[in-house]
Amino acid sequence: MRKGYILSIRESRSGDQLNRLKSLIKDLFIGPSKNGFVEFFRSLFVGGAAFAADFLTLALCKELAGMGTIASATLGFAVGVTVNYLMSVFWAFKSSNIKNAAARFIIFLVIAAVGLLINNIIIAAFDGPFAENRILGTLIEPARYYMIGKIAATIVVFFWNFFSRKLLLFRGGKNS
Repeated sequence: MRKGYILSIRESRSGDQLNRLKSLIKDLFIGPSKNGFVEFFRSLFVGGAAFAADFLTLALCKELAGMGTIASATLGFAVGVTVNYLMSVFWAFKSSNIKNAAARFIIFLVIAAVGLLINNIIIAAFDGPFAENRILGTLIEPARYYMIGKIAATIVVFFWNFFSRKLLLFRGGKNS
């Protein structure tokens, strides 16, 4: 009898844990949320998808098409911003303090333009003076420094995007 009781307690605890896990997954991936942690997690997820699209475009344009670094980075950034916008508006942030879609998109583009400037400055630094001076030593060949620059730029631009969009676009609030 005692053994059965202990098993039922374990089953109950594992059932509770499973229900909590299901609830967490639902909160993180499904439905609207104004929870700052959930929005930050979703931004990381969106940022990862946008980064993949951006980095792939950058590498393909630079390595296969032979385009210049900044032109490739700009095109990649545009692809990434498109992915980011669509995923942000339709999934990551469900509420906006700006209900006019055109105004919201213009503000999104202005934030993205600042992000592009930050992105290209960092990549240019890595592709130019950092590569010429081999600041990473022999870890990576200078012709690939732009890739390290892209990773550094992505981290900086992620935080710029998250906080500026959260402040300017996705606070929740009244219609505009």
